[in-house]
Amino acid sequence: MQSLLQRSPSSNIAKVEPRRTHKQHTPVANHVAVVRRSLQAACQAPAALASTVELVQQRVHHQPEQQFQQNSIVAFSTHRRLEEPEQQPAVPLFVSLCDELCAACYRQPEAARGGLKALQRLGVWGVVVNIWWGQVESAPQQYDWAQYQALFQVAQEVGLRVKVSFCFHGDDKHTLPAWVLEEGKQCPDMFFTDRAGCRNTECLSVGVDHVPALAGRTALQAYTDFMAAFRDAFSELLGSVVTDADIGLGPRGEFRYPSTPLDSRWNFPGIGEFQCYDRFMVASLSAAAQQVGQPHWGNSGPHDAGSYCQWPHQTGFFHHQGSWDSEYGRFFLQWYSSLLLLHADQLLGRARQTLGDAGVRLHAKLPTIHWWYNQAAHAAELTAGLYNTGSRSGYLAFCQVLSRHRVGLVLTGGEMRDCEQPSYALASPEALLLQLRATAASQQVPVTLGNLSTRFDQAALSELERKSFEPACYRGIDLEHVDALCFGSMSESMFEETQNWLGFKDWAGRMREHNAALAAERQLRSRRPLAARGKQQQQQQEQPPPQQQQVAAEQQQEERQSALV
Repeated sequence: MQSLLQRSPSSNIAKVEPRRTHKQHTPVANHVAVVRRSLQAACQAPAALASTVELVQQRVHHQPEQQFQQNSIVAFSTHRRLEEPEQQPAVPLFVSLCDELCAACYRQPEAARGGLKALQRLGVWGVVVNIWWGQVESAPQQYDWAQYQALFQVAQEVGLRVKVSFCFHGDDKHTLPAWVLEEGKQCPDMFFTDRAGCRNTECLSVGVDHVPALAGRTALQAYTDFMAAFRDAFSELLGSVVTDADIGLGPRGEFRYPSTPLDSRWNFPGIGEFQCYDRFMVASLSAAAQQVGQPHWGNSGPHDAGSYCQWPHQTGFFHHQGSWDSEYGRFFLQWYSSLLLLHADQLLGRARQTLGDAGVRLHAKLPTIHWWYNQAAHAAELTAGLYNTGSRSGYLAFCQVLSRHRVGLVLTGGEMRDCEQPSYALASPEALLLQLRATAASQQVPVTLGNLSTRFDQAALSELERKSFEPACYRGIDLEHVDALCFGSMSESMFEETQNWLGFKDWAGRMREHNAALAAERQLRSRRPLAARGKQQQQQQEQPPPQQQQVAAEQQQEERQSALV
């Protein structure tokens, strides 16, 4: 492979033809293989980067550059180019980057530049980059932004915008900062805790938002300092290159409790468990129970709420006639969801103060917990802190918080269909997504829609396309196209098979067509009032003044009288 990549681009194309088959066209296969190799080379073949990048740039698209400009999703007029920031399309398309590609921008920027240029040529407006708290803040208030500086520079060079996602959580590949985990050994109650006493180190409990448990700082102070440090480090890029930011509100960056942990305790379609047993949240529950005159309600959470993998009918609390709808159940669920809402309100308020004046649009993620949605209690949503049931809209308060702080809403699951879900889970991702979009629309909150799982089949891509652009209606609320699209993610899976890249390429082309149609419609709407106003002015100019009209009428009257005589 080394010797192959060291040849000139023209010789590569001529000599490296795979065998033709009835399923695969040779130029397409070469094209996909070249893009795949560009990602692999970022980590494995530094000596061959230059020739690989040239291949990517030559083979990434078979249309000439002029045709790209004509079909671009931002080609609102023929003399405009993609690089002009004011030409943002009606529905800009973002693509999430995998961590490996982000790291490649630092280690081997030339190889990463080829992959990002491929996206830009397809009409992608920007990329989404995860900013991991545990990776950047190695010690209290000591930040290392080197990897992200390189990525932002490459994105700027190829003409892509960047949307950062502040990840104040961990996952199966990332952890919270090491010094935070050390603090947790001294104060384990800073982590969410279930009924059995198991600590979840995926993120910090909302109970320590105002507890100085992090080297003398509260959790909210640590989050705010992190965002402020980012603002200061990249002040020259904010608003131009870095245009958007997702504010992480909980596990997986979403507004929720870690009721369905990443470990083996939970599997689909389990209802999950309440996460309210650290001593800070128990103290809050006890105080709330005292205020309503029922102190025994504050001893713990519901005793009959079941375990992670159980189904609603197997519990006393979530059964269709369970205590979730009793006076006690309503008290507990209101307290549980309100604590999470308070966390979001305060953190988003601080984010607005820290980043809002820098010209960065803010966003927050809502999970699409669609299983048991057709069950009365919506059990899986309740354990996650989303007080949404068959008789209660649980997302309105959160959208009101977003509207107050001028924050957009990020939703996932746009590719999911009800017919793909197992019947026993009583799931409805389509109905849930409609409810979320309608609630956001009622509060004039812009919506970004994305996919939950990385799929390249036409059924998934077409469903995401339909939900993004086709008009819909939910309980009398009309829904137009979404405000932005986010496809996740650009990783090795995009190039594992030829049809994956081709499917994404065709889908991106359809996004350009939709945006071109929306741009034409906007121009037509803007011209209609001008045309109507001009016609009205012309009629007014042609119409004689009132005095002349009166004189003409008197003359006509005299003529009639003379004729009669």
